[in-house]
Amino acid sequence: MNLKNLRNIYFLLAFVSWVLILADDITVIRLAQPIIPSYFSDILVNTFLSTFFLFTFLGFKIEIGLKRSGNFNDLLWQVFIIGAITVLISLIIKSIGIFSNNDFFIYDPLVSNILYHINIGIITIFLANGYYVWKKMILYQKTKRTDVIWHIFEYLTLISIVSNFFFFDITDPYFLIFTSPITILGLICAFNLKWVAFLTYKQKWRSILLLSLIIIISLSFLERVYAHHIISNLLIDLAENVFIQAIFGFMLMNCIVALLVLLFNLPTSSVFEQKFGEVMLFQKLHQSLQVGEKEEDMYELLISSSMTTVMADAAWLEIRDNKGGLKAFQNSNIDEYDVFEIKKALRKNQVNISSEPQYIKDILSYPHTEKIKHLDYKSFLLIPLTSNNQLIGTLVLLKNLNDGFDKEMVDIIFTFVSQASISIKNFRLMSDAIQTERYQEELKIAKDVQQSLLPASLYLNNAVQLSVYSKGAKEVGGDYYDVYELSPTRFAIVIGDVSGHGTSAAFNMAQMKGVFQSLVSLDLPVDEFMVLANNALGRCLERKSFITLSLFVLNTETQSIQYARAGHCPAILIDSKNNEALFLDGKGLGLGLSRNNTYEKHINKYELSYSSNDVLILYTDGLVEAHNLARDEYGYERLKQMGLESSADKPRQIIDTIIENVQHFSGSTQFEDDCTLLVMKFS
Repeated sequence: MNLKNLRNIYFLLAFVSWVLILADDITVIRLAQPIIPSYFSDILVNTFLSTFFLFTFLGFKIEIGLKRSGNFNDLLWQVFIIGAITVLISLIIKSIGIFSNNDFFIYDPLVSNILYHINIGIITIFLANGYYVWKKMILYQKTKRTDVIWHIFEYLTLISIVSNFFFFDITDPYFLIFTSPITILGLICAFNLKWVAFLTYKQKWRSILLLSLIIIISLSFLERVYAHHIISNLLIDLAENVFIQAIFGFMLMNCIVALLVLLFNLPTSSVFEQKFGEVMLFQKLHQSLQVGEKEEDMYELLISSSMTTVMADAAWLEIRDNKGGLKAFQNSNIDEYDVFEIKKALRKNQVNISSEPQYIKDILSYPHTEKIKHLDYKSFLLIPLTSNNQLIGTLVLLKNLNDGFDKEMVDIIFTFVSQASISIKNFRLMSDAIQTERYQEELKIAKDVQQSLLPASLYLNNAVQLSVYSKGAKEVGGDYYDVYELSPTRFAIVIGDVSGHGTSAAFNMAQMKGVFQSLVSLDLPVDEFMVLANNALGRCLERKSFITLSLFVLNTETQSIQYARAGHCPAILIDSKNNEALFLDGKGLGLGLSRNNTYEKHINKYELSYSSNDVLILYTDGLVEAHNLARDEYGYERLKQMGLESSADKPRQIIDTIIENVQHFSGSTQFEDDCTLLVMKFS
């Protein structure tokens, strides 16, 4: 069974108990001779009264417990509003007798008992609601000691319900013995008022008003109870009920103690609120970094919070970038032109707003201030924002009063600005870290793209042995190579280098591959291929981008090579018969550099023959531009010599020898640029 259903059952049982009390009293009054002996009748009515009290309080215990509101004014408002409704009902009942001008409503036992029973019901509802509202407030931020004391108090209070079965006069010593422990524990609980500290100045005034009204309502109910006490024909008298008197005492003690505490707290409340507001500003400043706000959002928070903290009339904020340039300017309640005039006046008085913190008590007492005398601002507080001895910006606060900033204000704002400086610096570090991470991710994508564009395997035919080495640098370049079979004995081999690095180089490399795959199948002469490729790439490459390329068409049947070189590194041909190495250089302009119809004037076609055991070496500039600690480059001549010395080996061994020699020369296994080395040996 859920709590809401249980609460409804408790309220239903409480109502049934109240009806049974009323029915029993009507029977006793109406019948001259009771149906059962008076002793048993008293036990029966007191049982119903006890169950009515018990179930009403248990119902409100669940009702208040289900409320999750942490607003203490709302809780006091609930006590007041239920009290006001119950008082209204009580006044309506009282007015019936007054306006009827009939003694029947006052002296008739049946009528007076029925009306009094209604008062018992509404008083019990008011007390039960107030009792558990105060429990919620007393146990706010409870300690173990407070929790134990409350539970003892609550159990004693509920146990006191059994006092209904005993007759106690309010002057009886036994009445005092029963109520004293409950009163003492209730008084101890009444002083647990931690909730008061969390009320604002306005909320405290509202609480004082509500508590005063609740006290008046409680006293009015007590007055009704004791007014009815003098009527001798009442069958149930709440004035002599230990349980009801204990709850009334608890309610009044809590209201009076809380009222006094609130009144004594009022003089210091505004100061506490200001301090608490300062703490919340620091917390907001700290949280703004964690929730991922932008650095620009910090500027608004800094200037508005600073003005609120020191009650400034105007302010401006200048933010510098890492190079010292003006990055942002923000002003509040002051025009940019007035800021310019104030800064000019400060400079004339040799006041540097970007050095140390400075406090100007009366700016108009300075010379050279004629142009700002029309402004209302008199006292200035100038605070530089620094982090790790680096100037981040300057905050200037202005007030209309002379000497408007006291020492406490200045200390607070210095601390606040210091925290803000750290937050802005952290924002920049975080932004740099995010950009670095984004760059690394883009770099990884570019490398993946680059690798996917290169052929997975290279094989021509049995007349040619071919091997390749390709290694990317830390920063992705645009080395590209590919082969295409024109016929079983004719093959197109291309090697190139795309300008730039990163994702743009990988993108341009993809465009080069697309152009190559589209044109090579046309089996064009190599120079015409270059012209068409230049036209295509000139339309899609950025103005500053270009591609160097070498295209070789190999005929293994005639043992001939046709090639064109578009600004790429000259290939090396090793003549095995004459034991010499030749650079296959020649006229050629990089693709994309000439974006008109004159490119054909800048490219030539070359043809040559080769013999068995000759070696052709193709490479990119990352190989020859490798340098040592003295910044000397490996160079073309060293490459040609190493190719010649290892030409008797197989292509894979030639590559290994050259790469090992380059790494030995540079003293590193890493290349600063992409490095590609493609070696073919003819059979």
